[in-house]
Amino acid sequence: EQPGSIMSALRHLARRCASSLSAARGLATKTSRKGSGKTAAKAAASASPSPDDDSGSPDRQEAAAGTAEDGTIGAEADKAARAAKETAESFTRWAKGAGAKLGDGATKAAGGAKSFSETADKRSGGLVTTIVNAFKEEYRLAMMDPGDAAMERRKSRPGYVAPGPVDPYEGTTAVAIAEQTKSRFQAAWETVSEKTGLGAHVTSVFSKLEGLKQTPAYKKGEEMLEDARERWETSDNPMVHRIQDITEGAFFTETEQAEAYRAIQQRVPDFNMNGFIAEVRRDVPKVLGAYLKGDVEALKRCAVSKEMLERMGGQMKLWQHEGQFVDPRILHLSEMELVEVRTLDNAPMIVLQFSCQQINCVRNKDGEIVEGAEDDIQSVHYLWAMQLEDVEHTHSDGRKYTAPTWQLREMVLRGMMAVAA
Repeated sequence: EQPGSIMSALRHLARRCASSLSAARGLATKTSRKGSGKTAAKAAASASPSPDDDSGSPDRQEAAAGTAEDGTIGAEADKAARAAKETAESFTRWAKGAGAKLGDGATKAAGGAKSFSETADKRSGGLVTTIVNAFKEEYRLAMMDPGDAAMERRKSRPGYVAPGPVDPYEGTTAVAIAEQTKSRFQAAWETVSEKTGLGAHVTSVFSKLEGLKQTPAYKKGEEMLEDARERWETSDNPMVHRIQDITEGAFFTETEQAEAYRAIQQRVPDFNMNGFIAEVRRDVPKVLGAYLKGDVEALKRCAVSKEMLERMGGQMKLWQHEGQFVDPRILHLSEMELVEVRTLDNAPMIVLQFSCQQINCVRNKDGEIVEGAEDDIQSVHYLWAMQLEDVEHTHSDGRKYTAPTWQLREMVLRGMMAVAA
């Protein structure tokens, strides 16, 4: 009913507007026809009030307007004004009614949608709420730093165990004997063997096969096989050596990269390469910022190995001795690329490469520039080697524990390139 009433009101409004336009056109036509000077003067004389007349009052003006002769300019103007006024009042009434109906419809629709959502959620056992919460969580992670989001996803995976001290087991160590439950196949096989005697026949067949090993023919075959194996292993034929290298090296030996991946999965079962790269990229500004500022304490709080701390500490001491200060700002950090996965000192290592846009500007203790310039932007290319090692940590309660941790083992500056302004 609501769309029909709206359309009828619109049609009524259109008819009113058309009638007003027709009246206005008629008024304009009659004005052009009766626009002679004599008629205009007469109209002006009749419209001007006399000094002792009170026709200028509102009551007299309204009466005069009401008694205007048909076909004159005043009558046509009165008709056009009344039509416009009626049209405006009609449109106002329609707008109020339509607004009230639309408001009621929106309120009912919102209430119906809410009740439908609640009913659907109850019938699905909370599935709708679970889906909505999942979308909210994904949106929250999408708005975070990729490294922080990767860490949050890693911690929310089923089976994740936060690193920390392990309490010693103080339970019982008694040994209990438990009966082994037979499978359906074993039970069925024992039943068939007992009824048919098939088990005894199988046992006798295996006994006869064992007896064949004691015959001279079997022993002669074993001696011939052993001689052939010895000739194959001691052969000097180059083709035999090549076949031996292929079978022993390429087909049955694990590559170094596969060994490293296997070691990573054994020590970190929930390892994910994409999440790992995102977390390392998140920590790059922290490590480089602390290094360029000469902040040793901040560098110790980062995932940096002892060997790398010694090397960075030596360079920072040199800057302090010479009274030099390097601009620590990092303008841009590129995406990280995986170079290789290998093993070093029986520990897996992942090598990554990336580039940073840094300002090549070194100042002395007086603030004077001794190297580079304030607008000398350089693209610096790095190689980072992250190694998985067992590192000792301290829990919040003071207890110490050891956990596998990725640390920066090597940092190589491959080169610098000026960025064109």
